[in-house]
Amino acid sequence: MSANAAELGGDRVMLTLRNAVDQSRKVAIEVPAGSTVREAAIEAGIAQGESFDVFTSEGRTVTRDSVEDHGDAVLYVGPQKVAGGAMEIDELPTKAIHFSHSIDPSVRNDVVPGEGQTVRQAAETAAMGPRDGTPWDVFDHLGNVVNDIPAVDMIGESLYIGPEAIKAGAMAHGAISSNAKWSTPGLTNQEINKAKIQWGSIAPVRSHRMPNGNSGVLHMVLSGVIRENQGERTQYELIVDTREFPVEVPKAFVITPKCSQIKHCNIYRKGNYSIAPGLEICMICTGDGYKKNWSSLPKDRQSRLLNFLSQLQFVLSNPNQNDQARRG
Repeated sequence: MSANAAELGGDRVMLTLRNAVDQSRKVAIEVPAGSTVREAAIEAGIAQGESFDVFTSEGRTVTRDSVEDHGDAVLYVGPQKVAGGAMEIDELPTKAIHFSHSIDPSVRNDVVPGEGQTVRQAAETAAMGPRDGTPWDVFDHLGNVVNDIPAVDMIGESLYIGPEAIKAGAMAHGAISSNAKWSTPGLTNQEINKAKIQWGSIAPVRSHRMPNGNSGVLHMVLSGVIRENQGERTQYELIVDTREFPVEVPKAFVITPKCSQIKHCNIYRKGNYSIAPGLEICMICTGDGYKKNWSSLPKDRQSRLLNFLSQLQFVLSNPNQNDQARRG
């Protein structure tokens, strides 16, 4: 560290440094004001050897610049440029953001963001949002909404496009009435873990964490018959929308088998739903009578969850031939 930097030890500057060759390597570091960008890269431990340069996302070399000139910026540490001009941006590998669908991560698109774009604006070019105008958000791997973050700051990251996060009501000083606590939307980890004792495959979809901390979508696998009047069974991979639980009945959808392969009379034909924008999935009909009886069930969250899962298993194992779901 330079003597000047040591003398100015009071003020500090935040930088984010990425390895230009392997952008999964990212280091956020605070360094004393007066340091050079080169000194910051060495202190961060992201520089390999002494022969390196630091670049902006546009490819401009800033190795010798003062860190104050780039506070809160994302810079790239890579091989030292040769004499003869600035490094071209094309020389910086992996400039894309990796967008995946929150329900089916195999559906993905890599996007190189344009200048000045936000993450959401970059995501719009991935063409993975819902076609029916359903609201959607972009989430990081922790489920945080990152729509408005500058896209250049997320280069190299894997992000998820999914239904808009439902806003939960604020509760002052953590004081929650018994009625409000019962009706808080989504499922807590404790509720999911209790259900897992009976339904071992159940798991929260991480990218659908709600603002109140609860899980808004579950993933699970249930066994069921392929069609009525036949004993042959199959495994149904499901997602369950619990964003309005426990007040409203959860909605269950089949991911696999593919919609074109489903013969079960209580499973609707393919459609597009807000829970999985851009994907064709099939909703399961749990019965009009069940929906009507939901409000009469005890106001006990765990009891309602287990009741719904039992109903779901019953429907998949006992097709109702009078149901018009598949025929519609």
